[in-house]
Amino acid sequence: MGKNERGAAQLSSIISLLAIVALAWAAWNVGPVYYDHYDFADKVNEICRTPKYKANTDEKVMDMVMKEVRERRLDPYIGKGNIAVSTTDTSRRITITYEREAKVLPGWDRTFEFTINADQPLV
Repeated sequence: MGKNERGAAQLSSIISLLAIVALAWAAWNVGPVYYDHYDFADKVNEICRTPKYKANTDEKVMDMVMKEVRERRLDPYIGKGNIAVSTTDTSRRITITYEREAKVLPGWDRTFEFTINADQPLV
């Protein structure tokens, strides 16, 4: 094996290492954004199942959702204007759309768009 072949292997290893580090950095920055979204979506589904007698108006349901938004520190991204609550005799629907910006890599910010559609029967 000549000197040029060993140098190419070292360069390839360095590039691979940099790619792995960049992917780990991006996952570290973007992972919490997705985790927060899916965790919040689970809570919205739980709120959506709240019995009609406990939350008898859409405004009370909206207040329950906004309380969770504040507790999870999502209020910079989600306001009452992002939330729609609709209750019928047999079901409740909560729809939330929002955007959240995150730094993927140094110098690269990305806006993530999320939608939560919770539709649960009322018992």
